[in-house]
Amino acid sequence: MPNPTDVTRVQAAPVQGFVGLTLCGRYKLHDLIGSGGMAQVWDATDLVLGREVAVKILHPHLAGDEAFVTRFRAEAVSAARLSHPNIVGVYDTCSDNGNEAIVMELLEATTLRTYLDEHHIVDSDTTVRIGLRLLDALEAAHRAGLVHRDVKPSNILLCVDGRVKIADFGIAKAEDQTELTQDGALVGTATYLSPEQLLGNKVDGRADLYSLGIVMYECLTGRVPFQGDTGAAVALARLHSVPIDPRRVRADVPPALAETVMRTLERDPDDRFNSAADLRAALLNTAVAHPPAALPRAAEIDPDPTGPSDSFAKSERKWLYPALFILLVATALVIAGLLVRETTLDNASNGGTNSATTTVPASTDLAIAEAIAFDPQGKGEPGENDQLKANAFDDNAKTAWRTEGYDTANFFGAKKGVGLGLILQQRSLVDGVLIEGSSNGWSGSIYVIDAENLDGLNPNTAKPVATFQDVNGPVDLDLTQLPEPQRTGSSVLVWITNLGSPAEDERHRVEIAEITLSGSAAQN
Repeated sequence: MPNPTDVTRVQAAPVQGFVGLTLCGRYKLHDLIGSGGMAQVWDATDLVLGREVAVKILHPHLAGDEAFVTRFRAEAVSAARLSHPNIVGVYDTCSDNGNEAIVMELLEATTLRTYLDEHHIVDSDTTVRIGLRLLDALEAAHRAGLVHRDVKPSNILLCVDGRVKIADFGIAKAEDQTELTQDGALVGTATYLSPEQLLGNKVDGRADLYSLGIVMYECLTGRVPFQGDTGAAVALARLHSVPIDPRRVRADVPPALAETVMRTLERDPDDRFNSAADLRAALLNTAVAHPPAALPRAAEIDPDPTGPSDSFAKSERKWLYPALFILLVATALVIAGLLVRETTLDNASNGGTNSATTTVPASTDLAIAEAIAFDPQGKGEPGENDQLKANAFDDNAKTAWRTEGYDTANFFGAKKGVGLGLILQQRSLVDGVLIEGSSNGWSGSIYVIDAENLDGLNPNTAKPVATFQDVNGPVDLDLTQLPEPQRTGSSVLVWITNLGSPAEDERHRVEIAEITLSGSAAQN
């Protein structure tokens, strides 16, 4: 991601006298951040609350349009009611001496427009991630009765901490009603607008999905689907032609993703996805068909990791885990069948039955009674995200237990790790451990404890039954080669000793979506 100082300071002519001006006796303007067809954006200080904000000041020709300003204020008030981690927050509107302004949260970010201008394309995995985050925002807005109407790269912010936010909910409707019709002529850019907007028809949330489809198309191919020398030509192309399939522009676009984007670009809204939630589900399915690769740090996109919604690791990182688990189980059954057949043949060749032969109990999934977030060296409140512990064995790969966020991968000070303990319903012989979760290079160990809880266990001195390092996929451990006493117990501990690479917020954490223990009831 470009340096924020490179992307938030642009060459634009500031309005004379704005530097140092205090609007409405409250917002002191400092530096010009950017300028567009509607307004200039300044960083400022809210003198009442003592916080830094962004102030968008309408250009004079718009501020002098009373009807426009009335709509602008009404939409800004509606937008201010939206509270979502992927929507730029609107704090206030301000009218002072002919200056009309909207006050928003100030972010260290670049626009997707700037990113595309510099890099030309965005890889398919990152395009999906951006789309998912924006759909979260649009779904929240649509449920609140707001249609953005101006989804385009210059309104999409890629924050330096990895978040994706959409801006200008406060002026989108007003802009739509003034930008397109001026003395009967089409003005401004029509590149990202839906056919119904161009025709002046009734608009609902599906118009935003169409615009997002054009944004994703441009990310994938480096070009917009409809082009022309003028805005009118672009509009006519949209109304009378079908866009080229993105795969014909770039062959590496996954087929399922290309089909999803093409559906968003249907001229008739009834032929598109019905809602942001439907399009989000379709994008997730494209990821199942085309698993994401590791992204370069400069292109990683993620939601606010501290927010209440599912983190990216929970919602996107584990698409293939259920399929992988099924494949592993099927493979194990085939191998087990071959081994049984081989044993039967050997017994037959040696005279058939032998009353002294030991019967080995069949290995099955072990029932887990309870989970314990294990943090023996932690400070403050005991435990480690205790409220999430049941997510690790709920048969739902979209939920997860996760550690707290740490500054370093190796924890800190005397603290050597954290873990998740699994209390079995009965004392068992553990044959295998399958862990589905983070793939960021984390490391850990497995302990089988012959006790009904983890009291008194010190992982730093006890001997593990298995260790693993640099995890980049599911952890599948076969313990059957170990002596039975070592892997017999009432509890199993997953002890995390290294948290791996940091997330986009520069914090280190590990998520465990599902733990499956296999084995059999202990014989004594």
